[in-house]
Amino acid sequence: MMSSNIGESEPVLKINDLFYEVEIDNKQNEIFEQNSEAPVNDNLAILEEIGEILQNCTTLTENQKLDYCKSQRYFMKLYLKDVNSDLTRKTV
Repeated sequence: MMSSNIGESEPVLKINDLFYEVEIDNKQNEIFEQNSEAPVNDNLAILEEIGEILQNCTTLTENQKLDYCKSQRYFMKLYLKDVNSDLTRKTV
């Protein structure tokens, strides 16, 4: 027959205490992401708008489409640059 004598042999650990560091890390990551995502989201929103214009606007001339593609390329570079810098900051 088994009996549990928790009070005598081992101290009782709360499960929440084991995950305290994880909670702190998650809070720090949330704060970092809130502060660093604003420019990335702006560039992504502009990219999506340009993409919608290119797909849905049938009255654009070839030169206008080319100009929109150049703008899209420019904002894609900015977006990728921001994402890459965020990733390198997170790993360091």
